[in-house]
Amino acid sequence: MRKLLMCSSLLLLLTIVSSPKAYGQVELYGGYSHLNLGGTPSNIGSSSNGWAGGAYLHLLGPWGVEADYSNHYGVSPQPTSNENRYYVPGFTELYGPRFTLSLPRIHPFVHALFGTVHGKAEILPPIGFPSNIVTENAFGMAFGGGVNVKATRHVWLRLIQVDYLRAQFTNNTQNDARISAGLVFRFGEW
Repeated sequence: MRKLLMCSSLLLLLTIVSSPKAYGQVELYGGYSHLNLGGTPSNIGSSSNGWAGGAYLHLLGPWGVEADYSNHYGVSPQPTSNENRYYVPGFTELYGPRFTLSLPRIHPFVHALFGTVHGKAEILPPIGFPSNIVTENAFGMAFGGGVNVKATRHVWLRLIQVDYLRAQFTNNTQNDARISAGLVFRFGEW
């Protein structure tokens, strides 16, 4: 695994160095994020608020690679430990390709991201006993896109980013929706 990571990093570095100067742009993003938990029973909280951030490296033409991070706060109370657990996806780290359509003042994009999701659930015990917080790390993926609009040369607004977020927790596969918006800072010649 370590050799694969080293080889992948070397190939990425060679691609960046060998690309024409017009294709070495970087953007950093940060903003608000809202997560809607899909398919949860009525006795479990169905949404959570948090932040989203990430980095994008424009490689060649409309293609680039993206690192996407988010964190949503809260726990989902569970009636008993025997039922399927519904987790609030906390810290999420996802990576993958991104396709951006470059129009004069607007850049819509789509991406496919893969990585890990750290989830939290609260097991409610019988009355008089303390509750138990259960955490789990799971494979996650997000498919979606968004729209960036130019504000100044180096500052853009992410009007909206919408993602279908799927997390493969042990007792339950969750299909959630994540919506975010914020600021994008761009470096390099676009």
